[in-house]
Amino acid sequence: MKNQLLMRWCLLTAIAITGFGWSYAQRVGLRTNALAWATATPNLGVELRMSRHFTFALDAYGNPLKFDKLRTQFVALQPEVRYWFSARPQAGHFLGINAFGAAYKFQAKNTRHEGDAVAAGLTYGYSIPLHRRWSMEAAIGAGVLYHRDFHYGKNSERPDSPNNKKVRLAPTKLGLTFTYHLK
Repeated sequence: MKNQLLMRWCLLTAIAITGFGWSYAQRVGLRTNALAWATATPNLGVELRMSRHFTFALDAYGNPLKFDKLRTQFVALQPEVRYWFSARPQAGHFLGINAFGAAYKFQAKNTRHEGDAVAAGLTYGYSIPLHRRWSMEAAIGAGVLYHRDFHYGKNSERPDSPNNKKVRLAPTKLGLTFTYHLK
């Protein structure tokens, strides 16, 4: 229940912050992160141009991996507002402010983690137009991450409350993203 509330809060915040720009968007792009696909994590995003120098991106990730000794399940939303240095948005260098919210379950060998995480950070990236409607971008970001989870052994009962809470500096974005521009 708390994970659903967290994800709804992140989505509503992103819409509230940038909703004014959606009606004026002149260019819309559908995007996917190839590095996430390399880890078997399906993902899809949208990027909307809000003005000459600003865009808003919202990416969604999910992963239901299950191997012999490794099991992961997570969903994540990552909104980002970007400032493009060139007069042509979605091409060239950009700086961004990103955030994300995630809910996860992770099991490796005999240890389980179930919890959620939120983060906020800064992003730097560069986008290269490949064709009239296609572009490729590389981006990296870092910021502050807060996570809390239930940490327990495979044969143990889940604790009543989260017993592992931390705030740390961490990577918040790493991407090699391909975008198809709709208009």
